[in-house]
Amino acid sequence: MIKYDGMKAEESKSSSYGQLPAGPYVAKVLKAEIEGTYPDQQLKLALDVVEGEYKDFFMNKFTEARKAGSKYGEVKFKGVYKLRIPNSDNPNAKYPESDQRRMNDLIYRFQSSNQGFHFDGDEQKLVGKIVGINMQEDSYNGNPFTRIGKLETADDVRKGLVKAMKPRERKDAAPDPLAPTTTTATTGFTQVEINTAELPF
Repeated sequence: MIKYDGMKAEESKSSSYGQLPAGPYVAKVLKAEIEGTYPDQQLKLALDVVEGEYKDFFMNKFTEARKAGSKYGEVKFKGVYKLRIPNSDNPNAKYPESDQRRMNDLIYRFQSSNQGFHFDGDEQKLVGKIVGINMQEDSYNGNPFTRIGKLETADDVRKGLVKAMKPRERKDAAPDPLAPTTTTATTGFTQVEINTAELPF
């Protein structure tokens, strides 16, 4: 039996930030950035939920975590989606055709989610645009979390046409039989205005 001094039911501060549950949400781009040098570059988007129960989830989580501080250094904004930019000259591109399909799909998702919007290659024009995100269960060293697995159209998310993704299976790590299989989230954050230029990727 587990027994120790000070034993009581009390939520720890470290767990109060929670995880955004797996599944689809409507989100908005807060920041867009190109990472790396030509020809090996990635598009990085900072997104946050804009509709429903978990509105502003990532910004609120970031704000609360920054207030609390971190012994691991700079607090990172968690609502990040990365995608390799297709380039036939890229020596690190193992799957160039797949990279192109994924980027074309991203453009389609944004244009379908924002009436009249046409993407011309300027990543800054994605800032403020809405899109659907599908949160996927993942784990690292036995620690479960959720991440943005793929983009969807906002209308498909609103209509309930998007199914939750299957949990990601990592081939480089054996499953932990004691690891929880679901993630939880908490609400009740205080909204704080943050300059999106300050968001660290």
